[in-house]
Amino acid sequence: MIMNINLHQPETETIIKHSLNNSLSSTEKLHKELIKKGFSFLRNYKIDNYSFDFYCPELKIALEIDGYAHEYSDIHNQDAPKKLHIHSLAIIVLRFTDYQILVDIEEIIRALKFQVQLLSRNAYVV
Repeated sequence: MIMNINLHQPETETIIKHSLNNSLSSTEKLHKELIKKGFSFLRNYKIDNYSFDFYCPELKIALEIDGYAHEYSDIHNQDAPKKLHIHSLAIIVLRFTDYQILVDIEEIIRALKFQVQLLSRNAYVV
């Protein structure tokens, strides 16, 4: 006698909706991790006509979280003027994807710490 055993049991719509509604967004997850690690970033910070997901005025570092929309060329092209203007203000922009935040947030923190170290090495007093 052969028995079929269904190993995958589909979740009910109620369970799926509950999971989606109660999961942390990548922005929230990064915000909590930044606080936990002692970083002081402002959320949804606006500079001229552009806004950033996170910005630290003391370090002049902005963090941008790219969702799936940034993969399309028209969105990428819209970001080009922003990049030029922000570069002229000597602001460093670190870009991360939602996926990176959700999968390996520690790597993001390491990248941020590395950038802060670079800035401190290049700092000088006049």
